[in-house]
Amino acid sequence: MLDPFTPLPKGKTLEPGTIVRRIGEGKDQQGHLLHYDEEGNMVLANILDMAEGTLLAAHGLLKPRPGDRLYYYASSFTASPASGRALALVRKWPLFIRHRGLQERIISFITAIYAPEQIVQFEKNDSLPFLFVPIQQMFRIGRYSERRDPERLCNEAFMIWLESLQRGDHITYLALVMEQKHHVPRFYSIGTKPHEETASLLKNEEYNFRPTHGGHIKAMGVKDGLKHFIVDAGSTYLGRGVRTPLHVAIAAAAALKKVYPDFEFTPLEGRGAFGTQQSY
Repeated sequence: MLDPFTPLPKGKTLEPGTIVRRIGEGKDQQGHLLHYDEEGNMVLANILDMAEGTLLAAHGLLKPRPGDRLYYYASSFTASPASGRALALVRKWPLFIRHRGLQERIISFITAIYAPEQIVQFEKNDSLPFLFVPIQQMFRIGRYSERRDPERLCNEAFMIWLESLQRGDHITYLALVMEQKHHVPRFYSIGTKPHEETASLLKNEEYNFRPTHGGHIKAMGVKDGLKHFIVDAGSTYLGRGVRTPLHVAIAAAAALKKVYPDFEFTPLEGRGAFGTQQSY
């Protein structure tokens, strides 16, 4: 099971988005690197218990202890020859087929926290529950169905999009951003679909809200040790498109930072974060 992983040399710094695994003292855990804290410990998202095949926590601090072995995965779903087979296993899963509205988010989730070779290995070892149980836990489907706070559910779903984007990737988004002290912004995406289509699907969600902003978010790499995105509010459906002033994007970026402090967001006027795929 460890073959696809590379031992992490002491002193090596990994980029945000890297999959990290820690084994030691009876623990076998894996997560998505967000950033390093001031003491050099890793802040991880979507931490998996690889011994039990369950989702442990949305966030956590990896503070290595003596005897721990650390590994990282250098490949990705965008480059690995095992990607097609791994994704095919997910797409034929009955719960994936049943929950059409979650399909893109499920794909984003697994590509952020698993290596494609791992998923293929799960199939070979007859241990696909190590893949399917965390998905059910994350999205509260199947055996783990339960009603959750809509606001939290909404922003956790958007967090998965941010985690999954690689440098140069972009998504369209809708947001509810209000100038109220205790207001918690909400964000929603279905990938690179046009904003009008995104708004139509949002109406069917448990956490439906009336959006005030819409635009594009594009992953740019790393800034100040955090995964970095550029953000615009240049939706023609909700705003003024290429004529959208900078202050509107500043409000959207500030709201993103409020909800997702482990990332960096740089606002741009107009449609400055527009990606390579067509969206509006």
